[in-house]
Amino acid sequence: MDDVTAQVRAVGARRKRLREELASADAELRALMPSAKAVLTQEEIRAHTGLSIPTIRTYTAR
Repeated sequence: MDDVTAQVRAVGARRKRLREELASADAELRALMPSAKAVLTQEEIRAHTGLSIPTIRTYTAR
């Protein structure tokens, strides 16, 4: 049981770190979006980031 508990804790900690890293990257993308939109098309931004067009529009509108 201790081994399973340790594994669950490790995976949970890793998941938390990844969630925090994703939030940080998301904030960076939001900040960069107005500049990116000035030089890239929505399709180019989508290709580079994997974001959907509606998400790109949302990030650009802010």
